[in-house]
Amino acid sequence: MSLYVTDTHPLVWYATGKHGRLSKRVLHDFIAAERGETLIYVPPFVLWEIALLLKVGRLAVHEEYGDWAERLIARRGFELTIFNIAVATEAYYYPFNDPFDGVITATAKVMDLPLITKDLEIIQSQLVDIHW
Repeated sequence: MSLYVTDTHPLVWYATGKHGRLSKRVLHDFIAAERGETLIYVPPFVLWEIALLLKVGRLAVHEEYGDWAERLIARRGFELTIFNIAVATEAYYYPFNDPFDGVITATAKVMDLPLITKDLEIIQSQLVDIHW
């Protein structure tokens, strides 16, 4: 079974039906996760970033945020990761201006898993294996 950590934008694009923004490979993996053939880990900071995007109106979902987030994590093939000292320490040393990028990348690094992302700054950092 393939295992990945996801960044915020791929998860949002998949969950909101904007599949055309995903690479064919990543779309296939999200679909495979729903079939139980792949496991995609979701860092808690991905959910927090989504909440903030909703709050400032840069993203919309058609239900209350808590219900949406609960249903997303309850889907087959998706699992919430933990935030711990190892992730915080790893993120502390990363050069990103965006704190979400640091924590999400550190989660993939600590878990030793590829990160699903199209974020150029993360890709260019070469801190983790990228899956796109």
